[in-house]
This record gives sequence, C-alpha cells and structure tokens, in this order.
Amino acid sequence: MKVSIIIPIYNAENHLNKCIASVAGQTFGNLEIILVNDGSTDGSADICRSFAEKDPRIMLIDQKNAGVSAARNAGLDICTGDLITFIDSDDYVSDDYVEYLLGLMDRYGSDIVCSGQNKDITVDDPVVIEGPEACLKEYLTTNVIYAAVWGKLYKKHIFEGIRFPAGKRFEDNYVLFQVLDKCNSVTIGQLMKYSYVSNAESFINETFSPKQLDIVDAMTAQREFILEKHPLLLSEANARLVYAVNRCLTKMADSKVKNADFISRAKPIYKAYSKDFLKGPSSSSAKNFCRIARISPKLAMSFYRAFKRER
Repeated sequence: MKVSIIIPIYNAENHLNKCIASVAGQTFGNLEIILVNDGSTDGSADICRSFAEKDPRIMLIDQKNAGVSAARNAGLDICTGDLITFIDSDDYVSDDYVEYLLGLMDRYGSDIVCSGQNKDITVDDPVVIEGPEACLKEYLTTNVIYAAVWGKLYKKHIFEGIRFPAGKRFEDNYVLFQVLDKCNSVTIGQLMKYSYVSNAESFINETFSPKQLDIVDAMTAQREFILEKHPLLLSEANARLVYAVNRCLTKMADSKVKNADFISRAKPIYKAYSKDFLKGPSSSSAKNFCRIARISPKLAMSFYRAFKRER
C-alpha cells in the first residue's frame, strides 16, 4: 500500500522546511512525496531540491505559476499511490499522520478518512458517516466534514475524472461535493494530526477582490450538482449559496467596495433561496444580514458597516 502526498508550493520558504520535514519523517514509510513548485520566486525551489536530493521518495515538479489548482492537478496526474493526501506548504503534520489515517481506513473501510480538528481532544472516538447522501448532508450543514481537501486521506479512485478548477479560488469547494458523492463512507477521527497554520497573507484573509466571488460560482455549481443528483438536499445547497453571497457582500463592505454587477446578481439569489438559509443553523447576525439583503443588498452592507463601527 503506497500513499501519495501532494504538496503545492508557491513562495513558501518561511514554512516549507517544517512542512516537508514533517512529511519525510512519517512513521509510515511507503510514501510518494510530490512537491509541485508553482513558479516560486523566493527560495522555495532550492528547499525542495535539497530535500529531493536526500530522499528518493521525493519527486519535484517545477512549473510556471498557474495556481494551486494546477499544482494539485499536476500531482494527481502523475501520482502512483493507492491512496492520496494533500498538504499545504505552510502547514505541517504529526509524524504518525499517515499511519493514523491508514489505521482509520483499515478499521472502518471508508473511502475518505479525516484528521481531527481540535488539539485538546486526546481520546479518539471516530465518527462514521455512511453513504454519499448522508456525507453530503453532513458537509452542507455542519463542519464535521470540514471544507478543505487537506487533512484527509482518499482512495485514489475517488479522484478519477475529478480535477481542481484552473484559475479559480476556493478550489476545494468545487471538488469536495464531487468526491463525497463517490464515497461509500467518511470516517472522521478525533485526534488532530494535521496542523493548519493561519497565514495573514493568505487569500482567505485578503481584502475584497473580484476573485473572492469565486466562492459564489463554486456554491452555484454545487447547487446544480445537488439538484441533479440529490434533490432531497436542495434546501441545504440553497442555504450554502446564500452563505457565499453573504460572505462576499460583507467582504465588500469591509473593504468599502461596491461591485454593482455582483449586487445585481445577489438580489435574485436572496429572493429565491433566503428562506432556506433562514431556517438553517447560521448565526443570528448572519440571518439578520440576509433578511435586510433580501430587501436591499446595499442597505445590508450599510447596516453591517454601522454595526461594526459601534462594536
């Protein structure tokens, strides 16, 4: 049983040594470590080469900068492992990360297994979700199956015919609903073996830009997929689409930007799907924003800014 580890890398020299060292030091040894240097302009390529020269399990791909989707796809296209996991270059993993996930997969037989997210949990009590529709419902309505491809181990067949969208941000959101649809079950371990490093310079923390709107396109694609294959989950998919619109409008408000085209696009989404969002588990402040945005997205943004100033 071989595990392919795919690490997309772009200008990550400040974190890369720790990331690659944590992977190379795994207690499970039958690894294929694919480093995809996506046109880095700092010292990342040199760090990758240094590790590759010392460890025959490491393969380095150098490509022109094309984004994280293209980097992950390059790894998927050449990987030869029976199982696949993704690690971001500014994160790191415990030395038994792969061994732990393999143990869950062997024990429960799931197509996808996940590392825990809470470092304070020390007793493992894995949660098993059976069937693609149940997995999708959990994904759409809770954070138990968290919205990231990292921190998970996948059987390779799950990614057959599925690739990340080139040039898009929030690329994980375009892919996860597709892979969950193909799985027999998902097991969520409770022990935290993957350490996500919050980066102030990461896209998720950036001020508003038009690329932030990709999350709405991802949730629209997800809704269309759910409508076709799992219509019983349509209200949950509608709610996720409204969540994405809320997110973009508040990002715009924070950055004091008004994108007229997107505001016009948001109006019919609120009109059609806000009821599904309002009956869901979102916070009262998010629901209040939605109620006002259904009347006027611009008014909701103004109230949001005024509320933040008062806090």
